[in-house]
Amino acid sequence: MLLEFCSVPRTREEMQGYICIEQRKHFRKTFLTPLLSSGKLQRTIPDKPASKYQKDVSPA
Repeated sequence: MLLEFCSVPRTREEMQGYICIEQRKHFRKTFLTPLLSSGKLQRTIPDKPASKYQKDVSPA
């Protein structure tokens, strides 16, 4: 469901709101980090993971 939502680049806030999780730390630990590690999500700016313009996208 989250991967489908990320077929276009999305911010962490957008993804977090989509699955109704309020705590950033919980979202990052439970969802974002595992999806990035497995390659199911990719960063739009891989060299700058903390950029305010950073978004994540599901690879085609």
